[in-house]
Formats: sequence, C-alpha cells, structure tokens
Amino acid sequence: MSRTSAVAMNSATESRLVGVTSALATVTIWAAWLIVTRYAMTSDFTAVDIGLLRFVVPFVLLAPIWLKRGIWPKGLSIANGLIMLVGSGAFYTLLVASALQYVPASHVGILLPGVMAVWAVLIAVVMFGERPGWVRLTGYATVITGIVLLAVLKPGHSAGSTILYGYGLVSAGAFMWACYTHAMRQSGLGALEAAAFVGFWSFVIMAVVALFTGTHILDAPMDDVLLLLVTQGLLAGCVAVVTYGLAVRHIGSTGASAFGAMTPALTALGGVFLLGEEGNLALAIAVALVIFGVMVASGVFRKVWR
Repeated sequence: MSRTSAVAMNSATESRLVGVTSALATVTIWAAWLIVTRYAMTSDFTAVDIGLLRFVVPFVLLAPIWLKRGIWPKGLSIANGLIMLVGSGAFYTLLVASALQYVPASHVGILLPGVMAVWAVLIAVVMFGERPGWVRLTGYATVITGIVLLAVLKPGHSAGSTILYGYGLVSAGAFMWACYTHAMRQSGLGALEAAAFVGFWSFVIMAVVALFTGTHILDAPMDDVLLLLVTQGLLAGCVAVVTYGLAVRHIGSTGASAFGAMTPALTALGGVFLLGEEGNLALAIAVALVIFGVMVASGVFRKVWR
C-alpha cells in the first residue's frame, strides 16, 4: 500500500469516527432532553419554566449570530419563519412538556420520532408530490405497527383517558416538528442560524407568557435548575445542533438518520432505569419495531445492500 493510500484510509477512518461519535452524542442528548423534561414535569417545574430554561441559553450563546443576521434573517419568508417557530420553538416545547406530565418518557421516546416520521412522509406526499417506494412504505408501516402496539397495550400503564390525552399531545408535537423539518429545508438557513432564530423568538415568547403565568424557577432546587439549563439549554439547544451537523457531514444524512433511530431505545432505558418507569416485553417490542421501521424508511438498509 502506498503512503498516499494509507493517509487517505486513515483520514477516512478518522472522519467516520468523528461522524459516529457525533451521532452518538446527538441521540444521547435527544434522549436526555426527554428524560429530564419528564423528571421536571413530575417535580417542581411547569411547562413555562422548562421553556424559559430551554431557550435562555441559545438566546445568550447564539446572540452573535442573531445580532449579525438580524432577529428575522434576510430572505426568510414569513410563512417558513412562523412554521419554524411553531414547529420547534416555544409552542413545541410547551406541548411536549405538557405531554410528559401524562405520558412516561419511555413512551414519548417511541411516539415522538415514530409519529414524526409518518407525518413527514404524509406532508411530503400531499404538499410536494413525493412518491415513496415500497421499501420506505414498509418501514412506515412497521413504525405504525409499533405505535399501535404501544397505544393498545400501554405497556407499564393502566388504561385511562389521561395517557391517551398525552398521546394526542405527543402526536400533535410530532406533526409540528415534521412541519419544521420541511420549513427548515426551504428556509436557506444553516443549522446554527436556525437555532439562533428559533432561540431568540422562543425566549421572547416564553418571557411574555411567564409575565402572565408566573414561574417557579426561583423556588426550585438550584441543582434541578442547573440540570435543566445544561441538558435543555446548552446540550439540546446548542451542542446537539453542532454534533448533528458533524454527523451529517462525516457519515451522511442516511447514516445520521440511522443513529437517530436509537433515540427510542435510549429514552426507554433512561425512563426505566433513571426514572423508575415500568417496562416489559410489549414496550421492548414497540421500541424494536419503531427503530427498525425508521431505519428502513430512511433508506439505510437499501444503501448497505447496494
């Protein structure tokens, strides 16, 4: 092997290592966001408190970006901007946080990415005329099977209207995130620019809401406040934006999506072992079906086969 080939191989190996490490960091942060939100919603915090702590960090840390680009970036349409704010900002956070008051994190970790994937393809078909092939449709059907299993059996939970209400909130949140995904692609903004835009306006919205509802942050234990600031604001609001971008750059969007499918498993494990949520075979099967379905729908197996 020539020296040039060896250097190229080492470079490719290092690049893939960076991509895999970044992808693992991203899905861990996503799972931690759900687990910590569930913990907060069952302790001293309200959804408004979580929203304030979620967006104050990107509001401050990403200030150089929104100060440079403006609080409404040039070229960003009103429609796309509003969809991005509703789909991933203050309203999305309030909705998902409210759902986690009724639904275990282990369930939300399955429902949110699974339902979002289904909503995303439905929007693409209706709005943009996409026609997914039978392989992708099989993946979505597998995701739906896992979601139905979770909803019908409600593993680890007794039947009741409150958990079904929570499922409805999660499904609405998944729809909002799917809309954000399409709007983000059309916005022309980079990942950090989008995070700065959403972070600025979401913090402003949450601050206005807090003026009317009040906040419990000052009365909450300082350790819990710091936990939310780090996991919600710093990690989910800023770090995950960078790590996911690195993952896409080094292992491609398909590879990054495949790792993203690990979120249900990590969230379920965290819910069971960290929060003491109940788990059983039905929950494990639902996790496996959603992970497999998301990976098939993302085209991972087709790429490997080729």
